[in-house]
Amino acid sequence: MIFTSIRTKMMLFLLAATLIPILASIVITYSLTTSKVTKETLKSNADLLFQGKTNLLNYMNAAQQSTFIFYNDSRLFAILDDGIRDYKDDQEIYRGLMLLSYTAKDFEQAHLYLRESDLHYLIINNRSKRSFKGDGDRYIPSGLARGNSYVQPPHPVDKFGRTDIPTTTADQVLTIHSSLYYLAAKEELGTLSIDIRLDGIRAIAEQLYSAGREELYILDDERRVIYSSIDRGGGQRLQADWVDRVVGAAQTSGNFSLNQDGFSGEIVYDKMETQFLNWTLAKRIPNETLHRTAREVALFNSGIAVLFLVLTMLATVLITFRLTAPIKKLIRNMNQIQSGNLQVTIDVDRKDEFGILARRFQLAMDTINEMIIREYELELARKTNELNVLQVQTNPHFINNALQSIGTLSLQKQQPEIYNLIFSLGKMMRYSMNTGEPIVTLERELDYVKAYVSLQRQRFGEQLRYTVKVDEPLLNRPIPKMIVQPLVENYFKHGFDAGKEDSEIAIYGSESADRRWMSLEVCDNGKGMSAAELRALRERLFQSKGAWATGESGIGLPNILSRLKLYYNESAKLEVKPGKSGGLSIVLWIPIDGEGDDHESANR
Repeated sequence: MIFTSIRTKMMLFLLAATLIPILASIVITYSLTTSKVTKETLKSNADLLFQGKTNLLNYMNAAQQSTFIFYNDSRLFAILDDGIRDYKDDQEIYRGLMLLSYTAKDFEQAHLYLRESDLHYLIINNRSKRSFKGDGDRYIPSGLARGNSYVQPPHPVDKFGRTDIPTTTADQVLTIHSSLYYLAAKEELGTLSIDIRLDGIRAIAEQLYSAGREELYILDDERRVIYSSIDRGGGQRLQADWVDRVVGAAQTSGNFSLNQDGFSGEIVYDKMETQFLNWTLAKRIPNETLHRTAREVALFNSGIAVLFLVLTMLATVLITFRLTAPIKKLIRNMNQIQSGNLQVTIDVDRKDEFGILARRFQLAMDTINEMIIREYELELARKTNELNVLQVQTNPHFINNALQSIGTLSLQKQQPEIYNLIFSLGKMMRYSMNTGEPIVTLERELDYVKAYVSLQRQRFGEQLRYTVKVDEPLLNRPIPKMIVQPLVENYFKHGFDAGKEDSEIAIYGSESADRRWMSLEVCDNGKGMSAAELRALRERLFQSKGAWATGESGIGLPNILSRLKLYYNESAKLEVKPGKSGGLSIVLWIPIDGEGDDHESANR
């Protein structure tokens, strides 16, 4: 039952209409955002590596150029060329090394070898100085070509076999080995090795990645680690397929996807090359980090979607309850009607289609109730009339036979006037006592009125003038029985003026121009009514319910109007107005359309 309810269907429809677009938007947004963010992230990381490469090149070039002190200072260069001759030359060498220690950033120690004198000089931490005789080529950098320089990967500080060197705080150093070469003489004067702490390189490198989410490596051309974000130690050779791919790449920079050895993501690299070093910066970005922004956007959108979903659910419940509440109310009212309560009031105070439906349903129920009441009143009126007739119809055959005997006697006694009166009375009695015909033609009703007027003429004399002017087609029109005669009788009861010599009563019948109405007018020139009396009568007619509804007896105007409404619904009318020549005019407006249904109802 719950899934067949229109309320449930509306809620499901509104939720689907809201949720499906939101979920589709989240999926599409996530896909587009992931692609766009990936491209932007790779570009920003490439720019970041390029900036880091530039900083590293500046840093290493500055360290390497500190060796130019021995070329730029003529006295130092002369000592390198001629060798140590006295203690002054020895002090001058220490001065140059001291100047070098202040020039090179992150300086740890420097080792100078003078080939002419076969002497080794050391300066440690800008303060400790040592010198010692050479031990062959033991402490001379291997693989150092004349006039060239190269960088040795990170390694522990070399003490050159001496035990009197102060303990250093540096765990590893990077060494720049340079050949001091006299180009004019094409002669190597010695070698200079500068140990640099890794603090500067680490500071630059740590700005190029997010710790815990990304990995950064600085590798030389032999795949040895200069810096690693996952291991502070350096110098070891890194063996991996992605390393070979990065170091062996022909392009100086680029990126590629990798899904290998438990890593899934992107690798961005940039190469830095000088005369004394050939390094590669490589950054590994997992997809989890790469798509983090996209996931954050998707999570934000999901939060918005959940919020909208909650609001939509609340709005859906409110809207569906608001829309379906009148239907539920109508169903409850219909259940009450089905149980027999026809006086239900449908109270739906809305101006939309539901309000219109409720008002139309209420109107339909009111119409049905009115029809039921009308049928009941009509049946009650008929029973009342039959009872009244039965009360006076003690023995109609006896009365008819008695009237015939009196009529015969009047003829024998040569009294034709009496016979005519008895004939008219008998005709009236047969007409009124025939209860099987509630509907008669207008012609029969006028014959009955004519017989009634004949009796009244005997009472009031020939001063009474009676006129009938009715359109010929209307004579066959059906009307309720005894509907015109009471209007004529009303004149003799209340309007006849015995002092007048030309009393007149007339009946006019005509059809309206649109052929929808038949008007029957009974007018006289009697006493008439004052304006106040006429107002009071109209008020009584407006509030009239009929003799059977009010408990009154009589055949007055309210009774006639009630009978008309019983036969013709509320469309029939009774109009009272002053007559054209004094007296009173009473007009019956009887609808012509739809009369068959009313007559059939009246006959039931």
